Amino acid sequence: MPNNRILLVANSVYQLLTAIHMRCTIWKEREAELIVTDGTPSLRSCLPRLKETGLFSRVIYAAVQELNRRISASSDAIDTLFKEQKRTFEWMLDNELGNYAKVCFANFDLFTRMLANYYYAAPCEFVWYEDGFSSYVIDYLKEERAAINRHPEGRRIQDKVERVFLYEPRLAIRKDRIVNCALPKISLQDTDFRNMLNYIFSYTKPESQEDFIFLEQSFRAEGIKGNDLALMKECRDVIGRENFLVKPHPRNTENLPYQMGLSRRCPDSVPWELFLLNEGTANKTIITVCSNAALTGRIVFGMDIPTVMLYQLYQGKVLWKEDETLWRYLRIFRNQFAGPHYYVPQTIYELRCILRYLGGCNERR
Repeated sequence: MPNNRILLVANSVYQLLTAIHMRCTIWKEREAELIVTDGTPSLRSCLPRLKETGLFSRVIYAAVQELNRRISASSDAIDTLFKEQKRTFEWMLDNELGNYAKVCFANFDLFTRMLANYYYAAPCEFVWYEDGFSSYVIDYLKEERAAINRHPEGRRIQDKVERVFLYEPRLAIRKDRIVNCALPKISLQDTDFRNMLNYIFSYTKPESQEDFIFLEQSFRAEGIKGNDLALMKECRDVIGRENFLVKPHPRNTENLPYQMGLSRRCPDSVPWELFLLNEGTANKTIITVCSNAALTGRIVFGMDIPTVMLYQLYQGKVLWKEDETLWRYLRIFRNQFAGPHYYVPQTIYELRCILRYLGGCNERR
């Protein structure tokens, strides 16, 4: 009997949502297993409910953070890691790996590269899937980009992956050989799917419904310095505290916007897309530096949500080596995909005017 089993790997809430969506659509006829990593610690609380749904024949937990702390991409320890790979998997995973026809992943991280090396000689296709705008912008396998792409075992993933599933393949501007394939949109009318997600992520209706929502990014988790907190304060001062909410990024270990009094406390373990599925977009305005979550309403659902992108006012890098490509991606999105309620202010004065036009009422003129 041919092996039709699929393994999906999820490191974040967005990835987990997309992995579940893929399981229910393009891989619905296959047996599927899931690895959830501690890349986002809060995901561990979802494991019991994930198992109860029966979506996956097995749900495995992987401790990848400790691996990343122990192994540097430029370290000779990588050689030892690949030589002792089987033993490393034994302490990383709370269950053993099986035989798979496909491994679906979102990050070209060390753990995924170890999987590609482990299954290198097996008839096992590696399938990349969307992880926000980086999947549209970054050529992760370019040799000059990282030393791991030149490592004999670390580079083997290049021979295993040939396609990537994206919600909007027409937006991809990477310069690699990987074929862009269309991932089905998530249906706003699929109440069974929404209810299942609500159960898995333990979704509860927000205690209040602020009209202006600032989507934080993982800058601090990645050691990136910028002025995003100052931009949050600028927006809060125009809008007013009672109608302004910052949704923290799950990978940021401290909720600084809350600690600084910029926003009430908001849960960080629920996908933004699940909020949109449940609460809709009536009277809502999204603000962010350049979070992909601000674009997913349009890309994943076809929604036209008033959106204010602050990347022209941001002082700091986002993708470091790919910032120029990222700005080009954002220009293409604005010109070809964004709806009529999409704003990119060039100055703080213009930002204030836009927020007041959209309903900001804390007069500070």
